[in-house]
Amino acid sequence: MRARLLQWRARMLFTEATIGWLSYNRRYKLRTQIHYRMVIGRFAKFAPAYISDLKPIHIERYLEHVLEKYINRTANAHLTALKSFCRWLTEHYDLPNPCLKIKMLDEDPPQVRVLDDQEYQKVLSICNPKERDIILFLFHTGLRSSEFQQLTWSNISQDRRFIKLVGKGRRFRIIPLNKTCQKILNNVSRKPNSTNLNLTKNYKKKNSLYYLCKKLARHARIPRFGPQALRHYFATSLYTKGVPVQFISACLGHADTRTTEKIYIHIWPPRDLLGVTDVLD
Repeated sequence: MRARLLQWRARMLFTEATIGWLSYNRRYKLRTQIHYRMVIGRFAKFAPAYISDLKPIHIERYLEHVLEKYINRTANAHLTALKSFCRWLTEHYDLPNPCLKIKMLDEDPPQVRVLDDQEYQKVLSICNPKERDIILFLFHTGLRSSEFQQLTWSNISQDRRFIKLVGKGRRFRIIPLNKTCQKILNNVSRKPNSTNLNLTKNYKKKNSLYYLCKKLARHARIPRFGPQALRHYFATSLYTKGVPVQFISACLGHADTRTTEKIYIHIWPPRDLLGVTDVLD
């Protein structure tokens, strides 16, 4: 009976299956849902009518189509969505996973803007006290702009030694707070029984932190940067001071240390490598 039911379900139309998968994806963040909906909508032109006929060749042809216009990184973002869809099909319809043996493509290191020590000090020197607290807090925690904007007192431990939050990919992580961050938080007023964090109240709107960084860059007369550059500066500063990459990866909220290495190690200043091989003399 079960085999007959599975056989019947495997003949489901591809379009019907995508409706079920998209409904399942409501557990994810809105941005992820929008991306997955876009990918599966485009992939539908390459897919067979029935999910039981879906093969690796359909996915490979779609990736070739994507690569005609976009770089490997974009193709991997599409492949990630298709892998999620295929896993869902395997779990719900007892079908072979057509994405199982399709590997992610090699990517060129992303082009990232990283502040250097001199630029960072210039920015701090032209900040007003509130702006200085924002810049210091972003640098000393490595938070994503969206994570900072959503931060409340409930995310901060009572002794103000660490932040606990659920970030990108619904991954829980803990970020230790050093003395600089503790001092900032100790100076932030708090209403009784309120979890609102005054540190973030003027930066809730999308791109508000970017516009702050853009303004500060102009006043400091340095190339434009955004809050992500402070996150990169956080990572590279820890790395150059000898903090193991697995600890940096944990603070950043990366699922794999390879992500951390791919993004940050290639931008390690060459001057910091001078003398490394002297131990072999």
